[in-house]
Amino acid sequence: MSVAHLGPGYDFPSANRAEGYGGDINFYIQWEQHLLIACPSAYRAPPDMIFGDFLEQLFRPDYAVHPDCAQLDFGQCEWRYDQQPWQPDLGKSLRDNGVAHMGFVQFRSPGLDGLHGVGN
Repeated sequence: MSVAHLGPGYDFPSANRAEGYGGDINFYIQWEQHLLIACPSAYRAPPDMIFGDFLEQLFRPDYAVHPDCAQLDFGQCEWRYDQQPWQPDLGKSLRDNGVAHMGFVQFRSPGLDGLHGVGN
């Protein structure tokens, strides 16, 4: 496959920049070892939304098809944000927890190891 180099003048604004979300943020979240949904999910939410509300009102319904979801206790999860250990406060907003536009949240739920314990 050939590639055309457009040179140093090829400069354009990202279509995914924060200004395009009307004050909301777009971020990604992945429930590790639960790959029935195979990749991180993207969410658009207001930064003032309480993190626990986001998890219960937006995230949990999306993952309700997974048999482990009913047993999921977010307070017992191990969290990472942008690949670093992180301990969110479920009673504070996304903003107050440091969740920013294009951020990446990952969590593991000890004791819930996916379908048949094989991480899916």
